Amino acid sequence: MKPTLLKRPKHLLVRLPNPIGDTVMATPALRALRRALPDVTITWAGGRGPQAVLEGLPYRDGVVPLAGKFANGLMAPFRAGALLRKLGADTALLLPNSASSALVARQAKIAVRVGTDLGGRGALLTHAIDVPLDENDKLVPRPMTEHYMDLVAPFGGKSDERRTELATTTFDDEVADARLANVPENLTLVGINPGAAFATTKILPPEQIAAVVHAIRKQADVMPVVLCGPGEEDLARAVASAIAGPSLSTADDPPPLGELKALAKRMAVLLTTDTGPRHIAEAFDVPTVVWMGPTDPRWSDGGAATVLRNEALTCLGCHLKSCPIGMPCMQDLDPGRIAAAALDAISAWTAR
Repeated sequence: MKPTLLKRPKHLLVRLPNPIGDTVMATPALRALRRALPDVTITWAGGRGPQAVLEGLPYRDGVVPLAGKFANGLMAPFRAGALLRKLGADTALLLPNSASSALVARQAKIAVRVGTDLGGRGALLTHAIDVPLDENDKLVPRPMTEHYMDLVAPFGGKSDERRTELATTTFDDEVADARLANVPENLTLVGINPGAAFATTKILPPEQIAAVVHAIRKQADVMPVVLCGPGEEDLARAVASAIAGPSLSTADDPPPLGELKALAKRMAVLLTTDTGPRHIAEAFDVPTVVWMGPTDPRWSDGGAATVLRNEALTCLGCHLKSCPIGMPCMQDLDPGRIAAAALDAISAWTAR
């Protein structure tokens, strides 16, 4: 069933998405929810990553991190349910489509549990929200921002046509400024995010990234800033090593999410895989140039990115984590196209 408008809750628990990029794409919905329910207590529950990336936004009254024993292991849903039960929330809105998030809400004895009934979890919900499905009962590809807006609509949430947003703290900004302190003022900062937690099929080879930087440097004075997260240090070092000329790598001291936000918003452009840092940059109105192959751009389209794909291929959007044909979507992507898009973004940033 598709509820048109639910009874106004007294205390609403919002289960955040797990991926960082999805969390950022949920910010218009979180904003709409706060605007629709100004006098309702809203608590966000989710992993430390989603909580950290949303830090500084004013659209909630409290947060509950679900990490460690509350997120991992067979007993995690029961431990998390007992933890959330203490909040006394009367309604739960589940932004993830997972069965585990619905099980946690049920274990928390929250009376009203709202979300999609995907994955056969309908029995764990009290209100299932209809979303567009294809003939195989799978989600129709569309921007996740639209998906999340559908989930807050039963609470009166309406789009304000604003895009995703994030905030930084004073501490985040100071730490980022300290890291960039030795970059000459005449150089334009170009962020490079080469990693991807999804799989290596998203990754552009370091030599191609180096070719992109070389082409950019022919026309602009830039300082490449190679970003990385935990576990991506070796790739970041390989990229920094392949780049001829000065660059700033974060491989020896990967920035926490707060600093990553502050670094991203200082870039003239971010060259990136289709991952969380891409969405972080776009939330700060930083243009992004995204190389994309195994993922479908319709899921992450926010209108602010230049998406480059090897359009000659018929296997784009395969979502495979291991490529049986040698990753031509990445291996054969022309560095010149990426450089040209980056230079356009730098010119627009300079004019702005």
